[in-house]
Amino acid sequence: MRDFTSGNITKQIMLFSLPMLIGNLFQQLYSMVDAIIVGQYVGGNALAAVGVSMNILQFLTAILIGLTTGASVLISQFYGAKQYDKLERTVSTSIVFLGVLSVALAVLGVALSPALLQLLNADAAIMEDATLYMRVLMLGMVFPIFYNMYTAYLRALGDSRSPLVILICCTVLNTGLDLLFVVGFHWDVFGVAIATVTAQLISAMLCYLYTHKKVPLLRIKKLVFDRSLFLAVLKYGTPAAIQLSLVSLASLTITRLINSFGPAAMAGITAASKIDQIATMPVSNISMALSTFAAQNMGAGKEERAKRGLRSSLLMMLALAVLISGVVMLLGPWLISMFVNSGDVNNAAILEVGNNYLNIIMMFYFVFAFLFAFNGFFRGVGDAVIAMVFPVASLSIRTAAAYMLVYFAGMGPEALAWSIPIGWAITSLASFIYYKKRLWAGKVIQAVKSE
Repeated sequence: MRDFTSGNITKQIMLFSLPMLIGNLFQQLYSMVDAIIVGQYVGGNALAAVGVSMNILQFLTAILIGLTTGASVLISQFYGAKQYDKLERTVSTSIVFLGVLSVALAVLGVALSPALLQLLNADAAIMEDATLYMRVLMLGMVFPIFYNMYTAYLRALGDSRSPLVILICCTVLNTGLDLLFVVGFHWDVFGVAIATVTAQLISAMLCYLYTHKKVPLLRIKKLVFDRSLFLAVLKYGTPAAIQLSLVSLASLTITRLINSFGPAAMAGITAASKIDQIATMPVSNISMALSTFAAQNMGAGKEERAKRGLRSSLLMMLALAVLISGVVMLLGPWLISMFVNSGDVNNAAILEVGNNYLNIIMMFYFVFAFLFAFNGFFRGVGDAVIAMVFPVASLSIRTAAAYMLVYFAGMGPEALAWSIPIGWAITSLASFIYYKKRLWAGKVIQAVKSE
């Protein structure tokens, strides 16, 4: 466990975020390997099918991930305040609630898969593969939810290293199973889906076993459901769940717009988005580390130290953003080509769309750094509502801008890329003003403040 309430701020945040970055990188490889193998060995239409299905899956699981985020903030604050009994009851309560809710959403997702794909105007050429991929992953949805839950709680206690080895092993397993099922058995999209669910199951089991044996604060001897803590989880988690749901909903709206350009555009943007997700990950991970740092220090009554953590994190994030932009500029075309078979009939169109997308968005990663620095701080100090509002506003602006650029400015798929920095820039300015006016102050949970 790691105590952030004393010691060198920059060193602590860097050391905490690095294992988390490596872990999230391997977690992203789950879906990235799926996309590469599908694109290389099955085809561009199959890559488009995986892309549209993943957007729907993210929408259906957003509520669960958001509530996990809310519970982790409570756990960080209780840990900083040394209120261990409440911490343990929070963990138990969230396990009960999220377990039941994940099963209910899995059933709902399986039943509604075809209707949701039709609502997004998915091309008829990809409907069968998209439905199959989505249903298989929905049946196994409980596994990534429980993995993310335990890793979030470990991070809330300052431990970002322990799940890393498990995740690396399971990612390697996922890659091996992908190759076996797709290249060896020729199961195509179904094989990729089964490989991913299997690897997620193993990662969830191993993560649970580790916490049960090695982390007493997360060891649940008997499941209890504490109504007052459940309401506290909802207080902090509901804004995050709404945020992720609205973000996912906006993403679905954008996906529908992409689908209007055809499967080649969907495949190209799917490939570029996978690279973009990895490119922005270092910045996002420092934001997550800042949330834990700020939560512990606010729980311990050290506001000034929390603010110094924000300044230190912002400088690191800006430096990383500039560096990553340069790397993407140099390697972008080669990275996009990994997702496309040179013999695919839509090869040229997919590469053009993907490269154009990356060339535009990589110029504005420094703006992304500003937005996520403030958002990580707001979440950590307990201002859950505003931590929801700004990312939702950013994506809402992006969605509106994308449609305006397409229908009023006559742009093609590149409109999707230009719309992103527009949303980042406007909400970054709003975040800075909100911070300077100290509208975030006084949001620490009352139970921590009163004891």
